[in-house]
Amino acid sequence: MYYLLIFCLTFVLNVHAETYDPSNKINQLALTMALLKQNYIDQMSDNTIAEKAIRGLLNELDPHSDYLDVDELITLEESASGQVTGIGVEVTVDNGLIKVVTPLDGSPADRSGLKTGDTITHVDDHLVIDIGFSSAVTKIKGEAGTTVRLTVVRPGAEKPLYFTIVREEIKAPSVKSAMITDDVGYVRISHFGLPTPDEAKQAVKNLMREHPNMVGIVIDLRNNPGGILDSAIEITDIFLDRRRLNYDGNIAIAKERNNKVMQTYKSRTRDLTRGLPVVVLINAGSASGSEIMAGALKDHNRAVLIGESSFGKGSIQTVMPLSDTTAIKITTGLYYTPAGHVVQKSGIQPNIISPALVQEQKNEFANMRESDYSNSLTAKKLNPHAQQSESSVIEMQIVQDYGFPAYQAVQTLRNQKRQCA
Repeated sequence: MYYLLIFCLTFVLNVHAETYDPSNKINQLALTMALLKQNYIDQMSDNTIAEKAIRGLLNELDPHSDYLDVDELITLEESASGQVTGIGVEVTVDNGLIKVVTPLDGSPADRSGLKTGDTITHVDDHLVIDIGFSSAVTKIKGEAGTTVRLTVVRPGAEKPLYFTIVREEIKAPSVKSAMITDDVGYVRISHFGLPTPDEAKQAVKNLMREHPNMVGIVIDLRNNPGGILDSAIEITDIFLDRRRLNYDGNIAIAKERNNKVMQTYKSRTRDLTRGLPVVVLINAGSASGSEIMAGALKDHNRAVLIGESSFGKGSIQTVMPLSDTTAIKITTGLYYTPAGHVVQKSGIQPNIISPALVQEQKNEFANMRESDYSNSLTAKKLNPHAQQSESSVIEMQIVQDYGFPAYQAVQTLRNQKRQCA
């Protein structure tokens, strides 16, 4: 690098150099680095200039390609292992802007009020535009107990919003389950971590055992940013029977450039629910693994999708070491659904469109009351003429606790039961 810079400086000092081709971009890059070293107001080493050049190149490619220094490598490894310490928010980069995909359920980011679609402009009062994905994540994350101050621009808000959030280890369970009504089960999957498949299997088994008269299950993937791909594949397989699938039993297909298949992910088990009807809820915060799950269940006609078009993050990143402490993370492929639909940018389209028509609350099961269950000691049993009134109350409670799409899901499952009867 040192000799390259000296060589380039020769061009600058010798205006009559005949060998310099100004149309050659490699020559321009080398000359730019030399000019920076010689003239930039802050003195920089050769390594610093080269690292910035690499970062700039990768950040220009797409939102997910990046250069990883030692701290960023550690952050990536912790995320992959499921050990997350920070504020619990999934972000992406859009034209240099750090945008919130979704906060994780119950995380500090969620409790503070961050929302899907927020743009983070400053972290601890430092501008974070055009700094790259990995750098942004590293700045937002930190040790448990420390605080981070975020400046946020929100669509529809006249002024920037400010959030001071205490970082913590994210320990919230990724799966919650309940009965929406006496005959419809509900499984909320907030993200895909290492323990998520076991949690999801146990939740489904419990619902099946404790409520044998269920007419169907609602799987809530709204604001699920993804996570570990293998976990998403394994959970998808809970609801599939490999013996009855088309598309060679595929759950997802990974393809590199030139449309060459890198890997296929196939169903390997039998349907844990024994064919119980399924509805999946998605929205604009459903990304990556949740899109792969929703797309597979839709293609195999295993579930009806209700909600909004998903986020559209279906690219594959590969980490390639440059040294013991540095690496590059570059996009090397795309994910496709079993029927061959590309997830990237297009996202997954619901069968039934249901935008957020009402102010939806988080899924806090403490809000559910005994009166929501039809077999409880309610006014219905004391007054049999109160049937219609109680039904209306329960429907309103579903919308309040789970959102309007969940209410539509209940009606869809009950309609399927009537059609089969």
